[in-house]
Amino acid sequence: MSKIAVIIPVYNEALRLQPEEFTRFVLAHSDVVLFFVNDGSNDQTVELLEKMKDAVPAFIKVLSLPANKGKANAVRQGILMALAEGEFSHIGYLDADLSTSVSELYRLYQYALSNQYDYVLGSRVKLLNTVIERSFSRHIAGRMIATLIDSRYRLGVYDTQCGAKCFTQGLARQFVEQSFFTTWFFDVEILLRIRKYQPASRGAEIPLTAWKDPGNSSINFFSFPLVVKEIFSLFTHYPAR
Repeated sequence: MSKIAVIIPVYNEALRLQPEEFTRFVLAHSDVVLFFVNDGSNDQTVELLEKMKDAVPAFIKVLSLPANKGKANAVRQGILMALAEGEFSHIGYLDADLSTSVSELYRLYQYALSNQYDYVLGSRVKLLNTVIERSFSRHIAGRMIATLIDSRYRLGVYDTQCGAKCFTQGLARQFVEQSFFTTWFFDVEILLRIRKYQPASRGAEIPLTAWKDPGNSSINFFSFPLVVKEIFSLFTHYPAR
């Protein structure tokens, strides 16, 4: 039987976490296990996660990291934990704020199964009958960064930064072997590693039916120097195509 581990990095999300949404979903889908990775939170996040785990211990796991080291490391540690358990055919990840719902990620997983894809990426594209709520400034910033990255690497992916992705267990094992060099662009690193180590992998990018900007993004105008630093690190460690 196919089964998916969903990695959810969490940092100081006590006020935004929606325990009932996660619990309700796993109780209705026995092939899903949620792996919450607490990235050194200093609010009440840990207590909320433990309560969720206690309510449905078979379907919710919690990994607490001693210090905050960023989303990239949290996702990687969660994937390594899921791989160590060895029971999952697929591994995916999404954001704790549910900007992408668990049901949307599950749809990516089902799409991968139905079409025998090695990976499926969600994409925030405004189309007829889709609901994508994103601020204009965030959209423009995202498109500028995506264009810059694609001009160097020619990945052919519209939305590399969408926080909803699904991979087969074997493919995930390949790209998490080494730590990521960036925090904000680890999604791009994953795609570059797939192209390098598993070039024959079959993948697809499909539009999400719904995505909502939760606000309070970690990237804003004042983050520009850090974004430049991250892009420089990405370009330094991965040669252009």
